[in-house]
Amino acid sequence: MKAATLIRLAIAAAILLVLFFTMFAYIVKENEKAVLTRFGLPVRVIEEPGLYLKWPVPIETVNRFDARLAFFESRPSETLTRDKRNVVVFVFTAWSIADPLKFLQAVGTRENAKVKLDGLVTSAKNAILGQYEFGQLISTEPSAVKLNDIENKMTDVVRQQAADAFGIDIRQVGINRLGLPETNTEFVFARMRAERAKIAAQYRSEGEREADEIRAKTDAEITIMLAEANEQAAITRGEAEAEAARLYAEAYQADPKLYEFLRKLRALKEVTRSNTTLLLDTSTPPFDILRQGATAK
Repeated sequence: MKAATLIRLAIAAAILLVLFFTMFAYIVKENEKAVLTRFGLPVRVIEEPGLYLKWPVPIETVNRFDARLAFFESRPSETLTRDKRNVVVFVFTAWSIADPLKFLQAVGTRENAKVKLDGLVTSAKNAILGQYEFGQLISTEPSAVKLNDIENKMTDVVRQQAADAFGIDIRQVGINRLGLPETNTEFVFARMRAERAKIAAQYRSEGEREADEIRAKTDAEITIMLAEANEQAAITRGEAEAEAARLYAEAYQADPKLYEFLRKLRALKEVTRSNTTLLLDTSTPPFDILRQGATAK
């Protein structure tokens, strides 16, 4: 009997304890921030996780907010650039709740916060993109694209407004992708073709200049090589002629008559080719050796 009574008392105590914590206590998680209100009026902001006490509802109510980083995409809409070109910009926003009390009073819920932020982002996007030309959004030249500057400016504008009005911390406002209305598609393609043609012409010009430089260098090297070869050939011919003259002189000194006879024979060999008919006076050198040969017979 006593055991059953003790069990009933323990169960009752556990139920009372659960009811006490349900009615008079609450836990704020590590990824949460909370605002405690009494009859609808804020009395306490809790930003640290832990166990806290409160009066039961409807006296006091705990308004919990997820403090983690959140993302959402703004609705796509056409924006006019400085040079009057329409472009569809898809923008994302990374945000978190910085001031839970201001957030509760200004928007109340995360869904309402998205609606408010969408308006701020769209307004900032239209104002800032209107300061840039279309070629600074889409270009084949990486240095001409200014998307990082646009994102930084949008982030600065929206961050200040969101913090002041809604207690929201904007981490980043970025461009997800760009779209083009159908009327602008042909213009973009034409611009891209023109830019690529310009790049191709530049490459061709650089190639031709380099080719001219290579040809000029090659011509100069050929000229130098030919000059050196001609110089070497002239030296070689001079040396050969000098050697031939020396040999001729030695042969002449050894036997002048034989030397003269051999020279005449060589001259006859050069003059009289095959099928050659000559009518000349045999008294004329070197043909006189023919007459001398006949006389010797």
